[in-house]
Amino acid sequence: MMKGNLDEIDFEKGGGLVPVITQDCVSRRVLMLAYADRESLRLTLSTGFAHYYSRSRKILWRKGETSGHFQRVKEVIADCDMDSLLYLVDQTGPACHTGKESCFFNRVEAGLTATHDLAMAAKAVRLMEGGKVATRRWVRDSTRRHYKYIVNPLTEAIPPPPADVMEWVVGMMDRMAPATVDRILTFEALGIPYSVLLAQRRKIPLAIVRKRDFYAPQHLFSKVRYRSGFERGTYYVYDLAKGDRVLVVDDMVSTGGTLVPTLQDLAAKGVKIEGVLCVGEKPQYGGLKAVEQAGFPIKAMFKLTQHGGRIRVKPSEALLETIGKGGGTP
Repeated sequence: MMKGNLDEIDFEKGGGLVPVITQDCVSRRVLMLAYADRESLRLTLSTGFAHYYSRSRKILWRKGETSGHFQRVKEVIADCDMDSLLYLVDQTGPACHTGKESCFFNRVEAGLTATHDLAMAAKAVRLMEGGKVATRRWVRDSTRRHYKYIVNPLTEAIPPPPADVMEWVVGMMDRMAPATVDRILTFEALGIPYSVLLAQRRKIPLAIVRKRDFYAPQHLFSKVRYRSGFERGTYYVYDLAKGDRVLVVDDMVSTGGTLVPTLQDLAAKGVKIEGVLCVGEKPQYGGLKAVEQAGFPIKAMFKLTQHGGRIRVKPSEALLETIGKGGGTP
């Protein structure tokens, strides 16, 4: 909560009111802008629930009193002049009366956003093109001897990628993913960095497909045998339930040898696969098409191809469509 005395807040400058910016304490998304008078701020601090003053109705009101979408206040912060406030809240349901998560969803200048997105896509491309290609033994079948493994700088780099790139990637994933999702499912370990951030952003639970038994039978949903281009084994799927609407997030789709059996197993057990979202696709192995042919919707953000020891990367059509350019390249 706010440090200092309530009397230090300068209500006089705004005619008895101070603006309040409300931000989700988990996703850090700005939810709304409202106003508070002395009494509404006192009630906020004493009850722990956000109260505001309506300038149009001339009344004090508690957020959620009619909608049920309450805001439990975690912290109140005043600005340097003590005439504006920031509420960090745990939001129940959407913050906006339209049903949107945030009141701020109308883009004033879409071109500005697209320009930024294209610049960040170009930055991600440069990072991925700086990755290494490692040769591994092909174990899936007898059709070839070697698998060309890309050491992805976004998930396997030492040091890790810049924070702004990861934040942008997850933001784009949020925009590309379907809205009707109860849970995010990812594979250890390379999908975890994206998925943790995306689950935090969406404020929904995260389930992780493990490569070893965690000996928690009460949480085990399924066991899946898989065989990718360079490894085979058993997946242990925890913390899912029949009827869950799931977004599956993966670092890279290549052969589809892990995705397809997992998706088929989950669907057979009553899990609704709302979508599959991968950061990268290696089209030479045909995995994305294999997932589509199995009947599951899938999108990848980037296409990666190997030419000798070099990696060439370009944004996918799905990513460009989300950005709004439709066919241009960064």
